[in-house]
Amino acid sequence: MMITRRKLVLVTPARDRRIALARALTAAGFDVQRAAAVPATATADVAVVRVPSGGAWPTAEQLAEIRTVLIVDNADAMRQGFDLGAEDCVLADAHADEIVARCEAVARRTDLPGSVDATEEPAIYVDRRLWVNFNSRQVWVNGRAAHLTPREFRLLAFLIEHHDATLGHDQILEAVWGRLIQAGRPTEVLKQYVWRLRQKIETDPNQPEIVVTDPGAGYRFISRQD
Repeated sequence: MMITRRKLVLVTPARDRRIALARALTAAGFDVQRAAAVPATATADVAVVRVPSGGAWPTAEQLAEIRTVLIVDNADAMRQGFDLGAEDCVLADAHADEIVARCEAVARRTDLPGSVDATEEPAIYVDRRLWVNFNSRQVWVNGRAAHLTPREFRLLAFLIEHHDATLGHDQILEAVWGRLIQAGRPTEVLKQYVWRLRQKIETDPNQPEIVVTDPGAGYRFISRQD
């Protein structure tokens, strides 16, 4: 059986650190490609990016295109990274084994492209407004394609999985982010992603009918399959 190695882009200026990380990630099964900056498009499954103090940060648009683990200097930088949309953040003094473990966790929880068995029947949700293919990550709203980022899609998929049930903030964060965002502002981050999702799937994002807020409780996906 042929095993497809997951592609990983490694962006770090320190040569010794880059070599050590590349070796550890390669040993863990990643196809490591070194680059000077985060790719503009999703040319890999995961990116590992070192952001030194005073250095240039990846943009939110770049982080939306590729699942990224940021290596940063302190807790404030971790907060900034999560707010921008990074999958995970780790401090610069972390051991290579920890960074590898975090990359593996990102790969597992995000259901990387190519991991779906092509012989499986597609998992599809359909109602009067939405058509969602969970295998191909395609979303159509009222007959038009909606282009969701990987995390926006995971958020929508989790809400659909528990349709018509109110999901608390912590419950959503653990499922979609893989763990609570202890270093950031989780409620604000989640609100931002719900807002972005509504811009793409709601007829009127200011009066949502698909993903609604239950004040003081959380969010709820309202199905319309009747």
